Amino acid sequence: MNGGTTRVLALLAALLTVALSAAACAGPGARQTEAPSGDGQQATAANPGDAEETSANVGPAKTPSDRGEAAGFAIKTLDGERFRLSEKRGEVVALFFMAGWCGSCIPEARAWSELHSAYEDEGLEVLVVSVDPNDTKETIEGFKRAGGIGQLPWAIDETGEFTRSLGVRALDTTIIINREGKTAYRDDIPTPYETLDKELKEVL
Repeated sequence: MNGGTTRVLALLAALLTVALSAAACAGPGARQTEAPSGDGQQATAANPGDAEETSANVGPAKTPSDRGEAAGFAIKTLDGERFRLSEKRGEVVALFFMAGWCGSCIPEARAWSELHSAYEDEGLEVLVVSVDPNDTKETIEGFKRAGGIGQLPWAIDETGEFTRSLGVRALDTTIIINREGKTAYRDDIPTPYETLDKELKEVL
């Protein structure tokens, strides 16, 4: 293979990488109605209920089992509260992962604001998590105004540990955790209100 051919192949590989990164927000991904299989262990605790904050030196996070306990990690919300999955047993928890610049995330974030209002009294907890550490309260407020999104608990994952602990690898990822602390539903594509409503009714 000559030098010119090698350079062309390297350029094509670089362009493909950029295209895949852009598609994480704008295009549909592979749908998962269950969490991917794994050994269910977490990076910093063998028992998810005992886990609190993660450390900056944690190794690669392992994907939660679809039949195992949901990760017990905690994250600080924009209101200054500490959101701990280990304390949500007995409630249905919905997590939605987005970024302040992600246009395809707006409709589902709006749907979650409506669903949270409708089902909060039945034990639904919702947390929207920005995976972009460069987001701020101001960028999130701008996102909410642009989408006409109501009040919701929100957090910015500044270290990425909360996101990785749940095996999240794409924007528009939704995880619904049942009252027993297990993953009941999961996908990584923009999801319409009707689908979310149906999945919630099965676990509420």
